[in-house]
Amino acid sequence: MSIALSTPLRRSRSDTLLLLLAAHVVLWTAFCLLYLAPSDLPNDMTEAFSWAQEMPLGTYKHPPFYAWVVHAWFSLLPTADWAFYLLSSVNAAIGLAAVWTIAGRYLCGPARLAAVLLLETLPFATIQSLNFNANSVLLSLWPLVMQLFLRVFDRRDLASAAALGLVAAAAMLSKYYSGIILVCCLAAALAHPDRRRFFASPAPYVAIAVFAAAMAPHVLWHLHAAIGPLQYMASKSHSDALRILAKAGLFVAGCFAVHALLGAALAWLWRRGRTAAPEDRPAVPSTGDRRALAIFALGPLLLTVAIALAFKVKIVTQFAIPIFSLSPLAAIVCLRLAVDRAALRRLALLAGIGGLLLLSAAPFAGAWTQRHDIEHAAEPRRIVAERVTALWRQQVGTKLAIVAGSESYALGATFYSPDHPTDFTAFAPAYAPWIDADRLRRGGLAVICLTDDDWCLGEAAKYQGLDTWRTEFGLAKRMRGVTGRPFDFVVVFVKPGQTLPLEPIRLRPF
Repeated sequence: MSIALSTPLRRSRSDTLLLLLAAHVVLWTAFCLLYLAPSDLPNDMTEAFSWAQEMPLGTYKHPPFYAWVVHAWFSLLPTADWAFYLLSSVNAAIGLAAVWTIAGRYLCGPARLAAVLLLETLPFATIQSLNFNANSVLLSLWPLVMQLFLRVFDRRDLASAAALGLVAAAAMLSKYYSGIILVCCLAAALAHPDRRRFFASPAPYVAIAVFAAAMAPHVLWHLHAAIGPLQYMASKSHSDALRILAKAGLFVAGCFAVHALLGAALAWLWRRGRTAAPEDRPAVPSTGDRRALAIFALGPLLLTVAIALAFKVKIVTQFAIPIFSLSPLAAIVCLRLAVDRAALRRLALLAGIGGLLLLSAAPFAGAWTQRHDIEHAAEPRRIVAERVTALWRQQVGTKLAIVAGSESYALGATFYSPDHPTDFTAFAPAYAPWIDADRLRRGGLAVICLTDDDWCLGEAAKYQGLDTWRTEFGLAKRMRGVTGRPFDFVVVFVKPGQTLPLEPIRLRPF
């Protein structure tokens, strides 16, 4: 990180920003390869890949946009862990670039760069961004929505309005939680002194029309889907008011806790700039800009907690991934912190040192996670996928087309198998509507169960009486001289050309 900014700011600010973004992508992709190499991809990412193969208009859990992104990405890059982690880093970098653009309304020079650089102190933009899922994709989409809204409000041109409608739809089509940022846009428009001119122009209505048109196919899909994101969201509600209150309290406490490093950096800037002249401090923004910044910086947090309490939804800190993109910017503007070139270089140096320390520790931390199976790091998903594919080709003689079973291994097979089969989620067409009787008859089915997964073994047993092949084996992952704990598997192949029962015996809990 320091390499990007240690170059004296003789370069244009945009060049320096590009170096900062490149440093972010290189650092965090390298960190993934060093720290997460012993681990196979998390379920969220292999799940997105499995959906990406089908390009659905919706899934039982989330809207489809981030799966579409995965589809586009892997149509250009090889199916490899490093490519997926690169996507995660690039996604976060796009959000940083959008924050830079927003910061240009309020700050200039080193202070504007600091509003982006200080985001590196928040795990939302770094560690938590590395798992590309319905939450982390919003790291790029929410700042883009805010940026385009501010542009449309200023210019009221129809091209920007159409772009706002499309990006807002992309955010909603990634997770319905994005309705929060759209409410914040409406609130910022209503709170602006120039709101009459804005609402008298065609721009907001063009944005709404484009948004509605982009959302329409998914809405129609949801109306006809057996199970969709609304039902999944409802399953996460809870009737215990005390538990919901406790979860909300932990969520807020966690959000404050992860701002500790940012708070220390801001405190240092405040002490350092106490004697700065007024002209060296950020200018006081206009009333409209000041209100918009306050709404975008605080509104998502307040709305998240309010909705959780009102609808009794259990919330976790992962929900906070996209909501603090403007925290450093708001702090610099509101506290009128003086940030000169020397301060920016010091921050960049500290960021660079921190990055190098992380990279140095990453291989050892990764080996420790594998040895102790932290976050399922010891699960041999890649090895199982390759073993099952080889056995299928040997026993059946066709391409492995459909898999089901214990969640981690069925999803892992979709990515790690060279045949990239589709996942028959929970053995139920309601969860995998792209699977029907004809597709099962043509492709057959490979069932991968952990020996202690009673649900999976029960589902596999219903294929008794058909032409099947069964085997058992144990595997342990070994990497960098470290051997993880062993896992035992039961694998059942239901050969093609047969009619398979479609309804599950018992749905897997989600």
